[in-house]
Amino acid sequence: MDEEKDLLYLIDKIVTFDLFREANYYFRCMKKQPHGGVAHIFYPNVYLKHYAADTFRLFTQDPEKIPYFLTALVEESYQEYLRSGIDVEEICRLCFDDNNFWYAGFRLLKPKSEYKAANKEVPILWSVIDSKLKFQDYFDIEPKMLVYALVCYLIKDNMVEIQGIAEIRAYEQLKMPHNKYGLCLVNESKFMRQGFIIEDRYYLYSIFFDTTIGAATDEVPYTIKIINEEISEKNLFFRCDEKIAVPVEEMISTATMDSQKYRGITVNFVDIEKLVYKKEVIVHYRPEHQDKVIMIIKPDTDQNGDKFYHIEVEELWNPERIKDSFVITNYIHAQYYPGRRNFNHIDFSVNQYSISVFNEKFRDAVTDTEVPIDRYGDEHYKIWCVESEAIEISTWSKLVCATLDEPFRDLFIEMFSG
Repeated sequence: MDEEKDLLYLIDKIVTFDLFREANYYFRCMKKQPHGGVAHIFYPNVYLKHYAADTFRLFTQDPEKIPYFLTALVEESYQEYLRSGIDVEEICRLCFDDNNFWYAGFRLLKPKSEYKAANKEVPILWSVIDSKLKFQDYFDIEPKMLVYALVCYLIKDNMVEIQGIAEIRAYEQLKMPHNKYGLCLVNESKFMRQGFIIEDRYYLYSIFFDTTIGAATDEVPYTIKIINEEISEKNLFFRCDEKIAVPVEEMISTATMDSQKYRGITVNFVDIEKLVYKKEVIVHYRPEHQDKVIMIIKPDTDQNGDKFYHIEVEELWNPERIKDSFVITNYIHAQYYPGRRNFNHIDFSVNQYSISVFNEKFRDAVTDTEVPIDRYGDEHYKIWCVESEAIEISTWSKLVCATLDEPFRDLFIEMFSG
């Protein structure tokens, strides 16, 4: 068979397009969970290297409209398809005779007029698939929409693995203006479940941002809900990547009614000055799973001479859970003023470590490894920041719980129990 007539040739071409990587990353950032459920993250780097993209969900709303973020990729793939002359039946069989993608065919394929009545009784798709009949005999197939289905199938089936923060930085295009950390002021934004609107652009949240919600009726992620309801006078900053942004009229959402239970806590820092005279490092873990939460408290003085404390919380995965050559951890930094008994600054970042350095950090055996447990990451990538004159301790504790991955939330709470 001529190479250009081969379906594998077409697939190999599509998955190597730069646009394919961009589309894959965009959909990954949408973070839609199966059956409207909650993401249960029990090992690191899930969204970078281990997250299956259920692109069939794009066909639930308007199956005949190609989403804006896929239009350029579909067009480039369609032109390649026209040059290849591949049989329509090959693509239909690949995409729709699949236990994890048949729904796309159910929504996309239109029965021919003589089969419409029968299709209302029982979808004829099942008979075509089970009996290995020709799709073209029973359905009117529009070639470009078929290529759209193929693209979505390939995004699901050929996950692009992201090799860490440096790769994300290399591809991202930050909105201007932004501060030295890459964050934009977003006070006037309209926040939604999977992203937010600034002026005439809709931005997805960062791939590292937890978009699960606190109650089934919530219209924004739990972190945004806490900030909006509990911090009145504030400046809020977010990372805004143009590569995961579209014109607001082209935005789509796959969000449904989800639920996520976060346990709030009350932390009393009234005696912190009696406890901390210099830098302190607190580590809490459970013997049964060995994950750790580390809190670093460091006294400092601001430009007005007022004393405050840097309080840093980081999750440390049990190295046995790590499947990759690197590990990314969630990290929350805040500034606490004991004189006012509140915070004026909270920010969320992720840290990246090589597995060798992380293992030594986790061991907390500095005399042997010369890598202390409070060592900072090789890469530091900031996601959001909120600043206000009076952020309550309870608000800080809720934001920490909402930002830490699931195995670490109870550990953080246990730090202050009793």
